[in-house]
Amino acid sequence: MRRSWRFLYVLVALALLAACGGGQWGRSAGLPLFNWRQFEGTTLRVLLSQNHWQQVIAPRLPEFEQLTGIKLATEVYPQGQLWDILENGLKEPGRVDVFMTLPGLDGIRFLRAGGIQPINEYLRDRTLTAPDYNWEDFFPRARAAMEIEGAILGPPVMGEHLALLYRKDLFKQYQVSVPRTLDELEAAARFLHKKPMGPGGAPGVGIVSRGKGSTATSLYAAYLHALGGTWLDEGRRPTINGPVSLEALERLGRLLGTYAPPNISDFDWQEASTLFMDGRAAMYLEGSSVFPLLEHSGTSRVSGKVGYAVFPAGPGGPGTTIAVRGLAIAKQSANPKAAWLFLQWASSPEMVRLALVGDVLVGRRSAWQDKFNWDGIPADLVQSFQEAAQIGVPNWAPPLVAVTAAREVVGQVIGAAIRGEDFRAAADVAAQRLAEILRTTEGLESPPVPATPQSGRRRSS
Repeated sequence: MRRSWRFLYVLVALALLAACGGGQWGRSAGLPLFNWRQFEGTTLRVLLSQNHWQQVIAPRLPEFEQLTGIKLATEVYPQGQLWDILENGLKEPGRVDVFMTLPGLDGIRFLRAGGIQPINEYLRDRTLTAPDYNWEDFFPRARAAMEIEGAILGPPVMGEHLALLYRKDLFKQYQVSVPRTLDELEAAARFLHKKPMGPGGAPGVGIVSRGKGSTATSLYAAYLHALGGTWLDEGRRPTINGPVSLEALERLGRLLGTYAPPNISDFDWQEASTLFMDGRAAMYLEGSSVFPLLEHSGTSRVSGKVGYAVFPAGPGGPGTTIAVRGLAIAKQSANPKAAWLFLQWASSPEMVRLALVGDVLVGRRSAWQDKFNWDGIPADLVQSFQEAAQIGVPNWAPPLVAVTAAREVVGQVIGAAIRGEDFRAAADVAAQRLAEILRTTEGLESPPVPATPQSGRRRSS
């Protein structure tokens, strides 16, 4: 009930703000005037994916039309279907004006294909950017996640970080400190593995995560970055079989292959979250946006017992990654400047606060300053998300045009490491395949990193 009243309060406040700024000119106190109606009469075609942010913003879209005189023709699709439509739609003049982007998976591809109009110049244009928009209010790593090769794709509207979720009750019972390093993470998993923790005191596992093929690549990325590695070297050669990557694979394989469920290589997020919610795992590595499922689901046995921290660091620095969804302008838009007004409005401080009240993790600092806005979000999750937004690595997926194919290749090596197979040999094969993907999709002729001189051994059971 408290959260319902909080949401209603913010809606009333936003309605008052809209009423104050709904004329031809709108401004905040002490700031220059800004003409929100300079493209009145325009129609924008806006394509969004189905997600929590979209559900929060949908009822507010008429307010943008009232403020600007711009009509919105909005289409909402599941993510896969949206990508299918954008594949050709971004090439058709006038088919798309604004679309939702998941830059870690589609940013490079759409940008290099000429499908995105960067907003760099718009941000510098005082006639197009409201004086109170404040681009610097977005956390630095949230901004970085929306920038590719110097091009700013648009504003982030929701995000998550790779988080360490842990059972606070178990950690207190066994006096275990929250892991802050990779070594501490493995030590905690080793100690807690098979301890009583499940229904009726049944033994559980030390840790659970995604382990299935391409879905596990974000976890591998965290290990890679924590050890100081990168997906590609300076010559854009695959590093999957290089020494840092092999250490990351060895560590990841040992962690999940020893202290997670025996069939962890078959786990996607659904299987992992179900096990954790049932109380049968001490720790869970997953994107932080999963928290409503853990805290508010009627089937969760761990509600109120979950702690949240950033993914542990390693000798190479932070391991936590940050992923965002944002809004972009189509290069073939008939109304790109009007589209920029929509992007500003949808990511304005007022709309971002509204999203946060709706339990969407957002990228603006100012929205988090008032605890009232995030009353339904655990305080340690708030702290860890803001920490990740300062230090997190945006490259949670391979930074390739053919990112889906690359994730499949890397996922096969991860699976081999988890199952105790010869992952070094698998990494050599993967390096060749990734090099071929780069040649065929990006025209790069650089060979992969030379093969490692030794093969891995199976773990003894």
